[in-house]
Amino acid sequence: MSNTKETVTDVVGKCKKLKVASIVLNVIFLMATIIFNGFMYRWISANDYLAVQYLGYKKLIFAESVLLLIFFIAVALKGGKKRYIFSIVISVIMIIALIAGSILEVIYHNKIVNVFNKADKTLDTIVEQSKLSTDEYGFYVLKDNKAESLADIKDYSIGISQTYPKEDLQVIEDAFEKEVSQKMEKQDFKDPMEMAKRLLENEETKVLVLNNAMIELIENAGDDDNDDKKNGEYADFSSKIRCIYTVSVKNAVKTRSNEKKVTSECFTVYVSGIDVEGDITTKSRSDVNIIMTINPVTHQVLLVSTPRDYYVPLSISGGSCDKLTHAGNYGIDVSIDTLEQLYGIEIDYFVRMNFTGFVNIIDALGGIDLDSDYTFYTHGCQFYEGLNEDVPGDKAIWFARERHSFADGDRQRGKNQMKVIESVIKKCMSPTLLKRYDDIMNSVAESFQTNMGKGDIRALVNFQVDESPKWKIQTYSVSGTGGKATTYSVPNAYAYVMYPDEESVNTAKAFMDDMNHNKKIKVPKDDDEESEETSEE
Repeated sequence: MSNTKETVTDVVGKCKKLKVASIVLNVIFLMATIIFNGFMYRWISANDYLAVQYLGYKKLIFAESVLLLIFFIAVALKGGKKRYIFSIVISVIMIIALIAGSILEVIYHNKIVNVFNKADKTLDTIVEQSKLSTDEYGFYVLKDNKAESLADIKDYSIGISQTYPKEDLQVIEDAFEKEVSQKMEKQDFKDPMEMAKRLLENEETKVLVLNNAMIELIENAGDDDNDDKKNGEYADFSSKIRCIYTVSVKNAVKTRSNEKKVTSECFTVYVSGIDVEGDITTKSRSDVNIIMTINPVTHQVLLVSTPRDYYVPLSISGGSCDKLTHAGNYGIDVSIDTLEQLYGIEIDYFVRMNFTGFVNIIDALGGIDLDSDYTFYTHGCQFYEGLNEDVPGDKAIWFARERHSFADGDRQRGKNQMKVIESVIKKCMSPTLLKRYDDIMNSVAESFQTNMGKGDIRALVNFQVDESPKWKIQTYSVSGTGGKATTYSVPNAYAYVMYPDEESVNTAKAFMDDMNHNKKIKVPKDDDEESEETSEE
């Protein structure tokens, strides 16, 4: 009996010790939780709760709820040896985890805060530079002309195009007068071909005021072949001239008022791809023209590609047709307005990206995976049908540019451009973004413009983090028939153009209309092979 009593006493004593240990560890657990929350609050509240503006509250509240639930379970486990032991084990594990988390927060606090600061500053840069467009006008002479400055040509009659905006013409004239203290004597032109001819063949015209867009038009004028080679009369024009003075003109981009709630309403984004060096705000032809319709209700994304040579009336041409790519020479507004006319839609936002700078983004991401429809070789780059993994930036750009390897030509190029954009988006939504965010943010700031407000961008990031929607991405390319025609930009020379196929345009309209009415769409495989679901958790 005494042995039995001793055994019971021992058990009771051990239970009391376990109870005390459990209570002590519960208290330490509570203290560790408070300390951990204090450190977490430190980075969450930094810069007016910037992290919360991107990540939202839902995941943070969920994590805090789980932590409190575990704590209450540990506290509630009382009244028996096994319960006390389980409570002790839970408390020890959580104390170690919370202390480790607190230490990591102290070590990485500045880096964590800097991620959000860098993202916010990058958005500020992108949004701010989207408010302006830039035209660089140069005073050009023939290469063998000895003139080195405006002072050397101040008495010349200077050729200038009357198609330039009146505001730009005034800035150019004011800059000339300020530099040489006299007014500029002008020769007015409307046809770029005539300008080139007069400079090269007529001694009376020794100076022309040209921008990059005008030089490109002159070199491509008369090129009516679809072979990406300059076969026109003045294909080598830029090699015969040199610039002696530059005037930079900045104009405000038209503000587009929209009240779309990007997390609960369907919205449309025009993606314009340019290929220029230097300032992203510089006006340039648009070689990539994709309308992206995003529906956060049905979790669908539709990408519609329009060929750059599509022969359509520009919004400024009074009904005269031109290549769609030329619309970009007159500014992003003209490209948007022209596409709105073509499809009968309203475009809410634009994203303008420089594909030359896009190379740096892809390299910063460590390359992208591209699913090619065909095996082909171009400019030293080999691509195989199926998945091509970790494709570097300089190679990915040729994947997006090539068209002569395909029977479907420009239409297949449009598909490939959409594949590149989609792959970059997927990679940016992966952990790679956190590993290389500094290089990526720098590349994005140099290569992108968008008029989407910072609040809307934050809301989309927040939506993705909170909801983790399973997006279904589908693509469609409108088609047409190749031909020759004069254009609004170069009225006296033929160029290769693509006459729109009305049936494919109407199909694209129907898809976009269904998207806007929250209907599920399905692009037939024989129209565009790309149709896949992505889930970014």
